[in-house]
Amino acid sequence: MAELAAAIDTDRLGDVLEQSLYAVAEAGEDITPHFFARFFARHPDQQAMFFQPSVSCGAMVNEILESLIALAAKEGWVDTSIHNLVIAHRCYGNFPLPLYAELLDLFVETLAELAGDRWSVEFETAWRQVTAELYRLIAHAH
Repeated sequence: MAELAAAIDTDRLGDVLEQSLYAVAEAGEDITPHFFARFFARHPDQQAMFFQPSVSCGAMVNEILESLIALAAKEGWVDTSIHNLVIAHRCYGNFPLPLYAELLDLFVETLAELAGDRWSVEFETAWRQVTAELYRLIAHAH
């Protein structure tokens, strides 16, 4: 894991995340296949839980990204949305709490990999800060 800077001021968090996404976009690659290649390599048993993966995998990446950006923007709907998503995931099978943490780590690692040299300590810190908050919401709902 990259070295982390001091916590990002919450008023700047959304801007830092946005800047990092521009750095990722410069790679010209879709996040989804890279993220799921990492996830399924570690957890091949989870692949069977994705009905129509060409659709559901992209939807899941969008949900993660949307939730993280909304958390940074202090959107009030995120808590209820995450609670509902955690409950919905119970219908798919066993998704233990530590797997959520690993999934969020893999998400940030994927962004960093795609951004390459454009990734900064500030970007890493911002994403780790907001994923920690999302994990707290997930743990509360779990």
